[in-house]
Amino acid sequence: MSVSLRLGLLIASLSVLIFIITTVAHKRLNIRYSIVWILWALLSLLMAIFPEIFYGLSDLLGIQMPVNTVFLIMTALLYALTFYVYITMTKQTDQIVKLTYEIAYLKKQLEEMKKK
Repeated sequence: MSVSLRLGLLIASLSVLIFIITTVAHKRLNIRYSIVWILWALLSLLMAIFPEIFYGLSDLLGIQMPVNTVFLIMTALLYALTFYVYITMTKQTDQIVKLTYEIAYLKKQLEEMKKK
């Protein structure tokens, strides 16, 4: 990997990492969801600083190009994040249905109290 490519990757990775951390610090992004992006930035930093790791990992896994190894790792992380988001969404949908029933019940009780 050329020095200019490593330097560009290093600067881009640090920029993404700083952006994610400031976004989490300003509470615009939940820390749970930022983990994948932080891992991506750290993985990019590792690749920029120690590209030999990915060459070795690619050889170990039988993958021809180290960039494909990075894509494989990130795809697995994104699948895990998507699964987690769907689990969270399912729980929230169930809570919304439950709250809707509770609100309807409370409205009915309130109307009954007003009639008396």
